[in-house]
Amino acid sequence: MPPLLTSRAISSLFLSTRSFPSMVTTTTASVAPKSRLRGVVFDMDGTLTVPVIDFQAMYRAVLGEEEYLALKSRKPFTGIDVLHHIENWSPDKQRRAYEIIADFEQQGLDRLQIMPG
Repeated sequence: MPPLLTSRAISSLFLSTRSFPSMVTTTTASVAPKSRLRGVVFDMDGTLTVPVIDFQAMYRAVLGEEEYLALKSRKPFTGIDVLHHIENWSPDKQRRAYEIIADFEQQGLDRLQIMPG
């Protein structure tokens, strides 16, 4: 099962299915009819919501402690793109990784809080 919310997947899907009209403003009296809003996508990264997903714990659960520490030691100041890392795994191992990610994301959704202000 693929993860519930990943900004990479959402951005990719959104950008691949949309064409963006010109941002030019017009001063004419005739305005094109408004199209129906089909959805709104928010990036839940701490701007609108309080961050609640423990990504380090998620990476450890997906990769295993040894592999996680090896990746962190090779690139200590960069993040881990866990989705990119697991894309070459066997289908069974990928499925288990996606289940772990989905569990962490569901826990995050269950504890979701709106950012004050």
